[in-house]
Amino acid sequence: MSQGDYQVPAVDPRRAKNRHTISAIFRVVCMLVAVQAVVILIVLLTTVFVRGVDQLSWDFLTGVHRDDNPDGSGLWPAIIGSIVICLICGAAALPIGIGTAIFLEEFKPRNKALAVLHNLVQLNITNLAGVPSIVYGILGLTAFVYMFGLFGTYEANKAADLEFGAQRYYQVRTAAKTFVWIPVTDKTLRVLKIEEPIAARYPDGGDFTLNVIDRGATKPTDPTVLGQTVYRGSKASIFAKHPWHYLRLPFHKSVLSAGLTLALVVLPIVIISSQESIRAVPDTMRDAGLGLGCTRWQMVRTIVLPASIPGIMTGAILAMSRAVGEAAPLLAVMGGVVGKRNAPENLMDNAAAMPITIYNWARDDNPGFWELSATAIIVLLCLLLTMNSIAILLRYWAEKKFASR
Repeated sequence: MSQGDYQVPAVDPRRAKNRHTISAIFRVVCMLVAVQAVVILIVLLTTVFVRGVDQLSWDFLTGVHRDDNPDGSGLWPAIIGSIVICLICGAAALPIGIGTAIFLEEFKPRNKALAVLHNLVQLNITNLAGVPSIVYGILGLTAFVYMFGLFGTYEANKAADLEFGAQRYYQVRTAAKTFVWIPVTDKTLRVLKIEEPIAARYPDGGDFTLNVIDRGATKPTDPTVLGQTVYRGSKASIFAKHPWHYLRLPFHKSVLSAGLTLALVVLPIVIISSQESIRAVPDTMRDAGLGLGCTRWQMVRTIVLPASIPGIMTGAILAMSRAVGEAAPLLAVMGGVVGKRNAPENLMDNAAAMPITIYNWARDDNPGFWELSATAIIVLLCLLLTMNSIAILLRYWAEKKFASR
């Protein structure tokens, strides 16, 4: 045998047979585990579908919850509440998450001390992705609902110490048996006794001076003047008109608190998925941009971001689909809201959500609500499948658009 020749060592037939046997056993075990997971999923979905499909109707989708009346109950307020909460969650989590991912991947510090801090932040973000959602719920309860007690406590039917956007009026009944509003100058005065003419306005707009007459006096015959007249000594009670952007501190149990809490839940997921998409962009594209004289930010904005948008969009929508199905953080922040009959009117209003409604119906003493919980699960699954389908379509559209550039 020459020096360059190589002789393949003989293989022991028994060892080769053992390797093949172990490989076959491992393959069978993996298949059994996969089949078991699929079978369990199919059984669960089939059970939910069989129990809930009979109640699925347009009336159910557009109806409201009715105590002790499962046949007339619906899911509409919970659907709207979930959508509003997810919009707030996305508005808070996506810009911060994507911006953080860009900073961590494309603007890594060169200083050794800052590099250590960068690695520490990256490690913490990775660990936060595995924290149970109820922990974020407790954090949201402390940080958003009560704000660490820094701004006092919220009391219903009482003006908050710090609020923005509230419009407060006194409401009084006129001699024409209609209602007009009087602007509030002192919100601590709950009831205003009217003795003299005062500035007022109609609920649909239009200012005027409210006339005052004695109770025994002759009432005006003109309907317009009669609608601008009250009896002396009439009492007007205060109320607040809250636009959609109304804010108060603390946020208390509101859709804003719920949305910000869910933003904490999905923020690590958005950051990590965005980092993976940015990391997948070839370095040759970065080098080409820098070689043409682009600054670091120009390179990121014109080269890296367009190339990574498909993955970022997919990760963002999948993160939002997780937020839609979260129940534990919402229970911690808003409680078991289920009897809400309308959509939230402003950011400080509370709302029903689909996961909370499913939870409350499933544990209700009335068996009729158990079937409705299965129907609500079907609706929630359809919403999740729709969001996942949108993620796939957006990814395909973005990849096709980038490939054509």
